Order: sequence, then C-alpha cells, then structure tokens
Amino acid sequence: MSTRGSGTRRRITGTSLAAAAAVLLLAGCAGAVEASPSPSSASPSAPSAGPSPSPEETDAEAQGISATCDDLLADPSLSDATGSASSAEPDGLWSTAAEVAGGLVCGFDSSRLSGTIVALPADRAGSVAAAAEAACAPSYDAVECIGTGAADGMAVAVSFLAVEQTQAQTDLVTRLRDAALDAVRAADRAPLAEPAALPPSCTELGDAIDPSAVLRAEEVFPEPIMEGDLPFDRRTVEAAELVRACDWSELTDSRELQVVILPGGAEKWDEVSDRLGGTAASVDGADATEVQEDNRVRLLVRGSVDLILVEGRFGDPERAVSPEDLRTVAQKLLALS
Repeated sequence: MSTRGSGTRRRITGTSLAAAAAVLLLAGCAGAVEASPSPSSASPSAPSAGPSPSPEETDAEAQGISATCDDLLADPSLSDATGSASSAEPDGLWSTAAEVAGGLVCGFDSSRLSGTIVALPADRAGSVAAAAEAACAPSYDAVECIGTGAADGMAVAVSFLAVEQTQAQTDLVTRLRDAALDAVRAADRAPLAEPAALPPSCTELGDAIDPSAVLRAEEVFPEPIMEGDLPFDRRTVEAAELVRACDWSELTDSRELQVVILPGGAEKWDEVSDRLGGTAASVDGADATEVQEDNRVRLLVRGSVDLILVEGRFGDPERAVSPEDLRTVAQKLLALS
C-alpha cells in the first residue's frame, strides 16, 4: 500500500484556525499543571494526616456529568445564551465517547445560533483547555469562534461558526462559554468508571486492515477527502484521546474508509445501534448493524469492550465501497481486541 502525507493532497486546511485552536485547547492544561504543587515540596518529616487513598478510592470519588444534552441546554443561563436551542441529533461516536468518559458533547441549534458544547472531566480531557479563553479565527470559508474554561473539575469548550470575525462574535462566544460553565456547575454528577485502554495507532490499524484493498487503489492517503478543518466535536474527543479515529482515501474514484474505535463503548451498544438504525447483522459472532445510504455504508460492531464503527464513503454508487469489505475490516479489528 502506498500512502502520502497531506502535502501531496488536494486538501485545504484552515491553518490560522488550527493555530488559534491549539492555543485555546492547550494553554489551560499547561497552566493547570504548573499551578499544582509538587508532591516533593512537602516536608519529609511532616506528619501524615492519614493513610493515602488507594487508586480505587480516588477513582470512586471522581465525578462526571450524569445529565443529558437536553438537561444542559434547559439550564436558564444556557437557554438564554443560545436562544432556547434544542439538541441536535449526533452523528457517529463523538458524543458517545464523551458520555463514556463522564462528559457530554452537545450539538445545538436555534433560530439565533448553532454550535457545539463539550464538557469533560478535567483529568480525562487531555488537551481540552481548563483556561478561560475566547477567540474567533478564520476557518476555510467561515470564521470559527471557540471559548474554553473550567467548572468544578470539568473542562468546558464551546464553538460556533460565523460569517465575519468581529468583536460582537467574540463577545458572543464568551457569553456562550460562561453560560455553559454555569450549566455544567448545576448539572447532576455521577461516579466515573475506570477508562478502557486506547486502541493501537492508525498506522498499526492500517497495517492490519490494508485500506488499499478496501478502496481498490494502489495509492491511498491517510486522511479524509475534505476542505477545511475537522468538525469541532471530533477534534475535541480526539484531543482528549477518547477515541481512535482513522481515515484513508483515494482520489481516482473519491472513495474513503473511516474506522472509529471507542474504548469501553460496548456498554452503549443499544443506544447507538438504535440511533443509527440499519439492518441487524453479525460479525464473527459479535452484534452488528449495517446502514446503507446513498453515498456511504456504515457497519457498527460491538466488541467485548469497545464499540467499532467502520464507514465507507463514495461519490459514485456504481463504484461504492462494499459492505463485504467493511465486514472484513471489522473482523480484523475484532481480532486485535
């Protein structure tokens, strides 16, 4: 299989946005680390206040959000900021990944504003910021506004797209961020479960499944066919390392293959399979559901621990990615788990 990097692709990425987003998503984490006292700073002769908690006791005390996106958006402060927005139907596994981690990814929409709200436990948020920042920056043919902050052990990030980069938009994302923080503070909490291990890297997965065979192409690129940046919900859950999301594509017939593995997601099988719909199937004895659409086919599989979503996309239905090839990919992924 031949693969090339992004420099050889016809892909346009919002580089200025990426830089701004990196500052917003990363700056808070560094600040939080520096503010934490080093364990070695305590005097060795100081008397102990009691036995140190075991890892199990520490994990049991960690709290995530048990509220739903509808609950969060119904908070008076957030409802006012969004114009009484309703939650948008999620697509894929990004929102489910946040829920497994004890957080939420909520798309919302109203006549006034559409965007995304992310809330994750701070110790599982990875590079999702804990600092209070808000900014807008060009993103391909639009402007993306991002606000980040922290509330009671939760990292919060909000985002929406705008037409122009103005002070009014910066003020709006600041207001949305602050309202999201208020809603998260008021949200119900529940203990966190122990996180599952992250799957192998995309390079390792590619070696195992052979994307060139699925896409029927000798030259395969390790990225999707798109212009601009990846969606905000995907970027945040990937920054938090809550999923393994991998893309491969070929340009001759514009076909794509995507694999998303959600560690610990098997427990969400009923919820996600009902949302995606499709036809019940089985892959090597594992529960599966197959969804065929005009320009893509999806295969959701429940592993023993993880949830696996394999997706093929294509421009010409006459040269579609075949469901049989997706099942072969799923078989190989199950064998790795």
